[in-house]
Amino acid sequence: MSDHEKVTELRKLMPSTEASIYLNAGSNGPVPAEVDAAMRAVHDQELQTGRATEHAMDDVEERANELRGVFAGVLATDLDLVAIGHSTTESVLRPILGMEWRAGDRIITFDEEYPAIRGSLAALASRTGVVIQTLSLCSAASEPLSDEEIVANVLPLLVAPTKLLLLSRVSWISGRVLPVAPLLAAARAAGVTTVLDGAQGVGALRDDIDALNPDLLAFPSQKWLLGVEGLAGIRLSREALAAETFRPIIGGYMAFDGQPLNGVGTLRTDARRYQVSGFSRPSLAGAARAAGWFSMQVGLPWATDRAQRLAAEFHAAVRDLPGVQMLAPAADLATIVSLRVAGWKPEQLVEELTRRAFAITRRVPSLPPLDGRPGSAAALRTSWGFWNTEAEVARIAELIALFAAHTPETLPKRPTIEILHG
Repeated sequence: MSDHEKVTELRKLMPSTEASIYLNAGSNGPVPAEVDAAMRAVHDQELQTGRATEHAMDDVEERANELRGVFAGVLATDLDLVAIGHSTTESVLRPILGMEWRAGDRIITFDEEYPAIRGSLAALASRTGVVIQTLSLCSAASEPLSDEEIVANVLPLLVAPTKLLLLSRVSWISGRVLPVAPLLAAARAAGVTTVLDGAQGVGALRDDIDALNPDLLAFPSQKWLLGVEGLAGIRLSREALAAETFRPIIGGYMAFDGQPLNGVGTLRTDARRYQVSGFSRPSLAGAARAAGWFSMQVGLPWATDRAQRLAAEFHAAVRDLPGVQMLAPAADLATIVSLRVAGWKPEQLVEELTRRAFAITRRVPSLPPLDGRPGSAAALRTSWGFWNTEAEVARIAELIALFAAHTPETLPKRPTIEILHG
């Protein structure tokens, strides 16, 4: 089967990809019909026979373990290192809050990390006196730093009092792929704990997670794995698990080896010790079906290679247009391409792309100045998936060229559609 034939068939199984040019898996991926069916089947069972039978919680645990297994398969890692969380932010921060913090301890992170995580780190600093050192991914001239420059900025800081390095695999703002391999290796050698936010990486890139081996990796179901909001995966390193680097601060019933009826309880020895409660059975079923369908039926290598190729083609088509500024160079991209068009606000670009091409994109925010470096303006973000077509690449590139050649005021208006009533 050719790529064209395969994409055509897959798009039929993902209705929203035929209803629009779907370019926002960086927020939420398109829902496969098979995932909807899996969730509806469990919903219907709960509706018809109830959801409070004696063994309902056993079923929740079985479904959670199924999802753990699918996530472990996607990551090509061991099941005992994988747990389920409710979001990437929670799955990043709850273990961090379980570390032993003292005033003066230092956390290294970057300015393009997700706001909820940066804000939560600020709250931790306010409460404990830890120091958050935020590094920029851009130069004083607002140009993206090279991988070598990023690594060079971090290495001198991997000494006391640095205790944690927190970074994303892929920036949710610019789409650039960070040089995590040398950073994680250097931090490990220095005895610095590492946390990797995989929100824009897992399902968009093929990484050897066991080789990278961050102390903690967190990633969502609903983005590139095409699953369900309110569910996430956690992968711990075997070293962090054995050393209890992240001490659980709260545990659901699945975190314990037997119920803690004595008021003490014994936490499980594997990654499940970090699981809390409140998992919906339909959601667990949908998330497992989504990640399984994506990795096995679609094919993870094919899907990531195709998505990255389409993103690269779009980047190449628009990067030299007068007035267009790319947020990251082509060599540093995976599936997200962000840009600015002179004279346009990104929300205007989002609106026009919706109006003219039924395209689903989004605006990413501006960043304030940092350590003498100027702030950055907001931008348009496009997220390219295996379901997109070469024709869609051409159409969006054509529209960016149109916008770049005009201002919002001089842009030719689309003809008004008159509806005739007989």
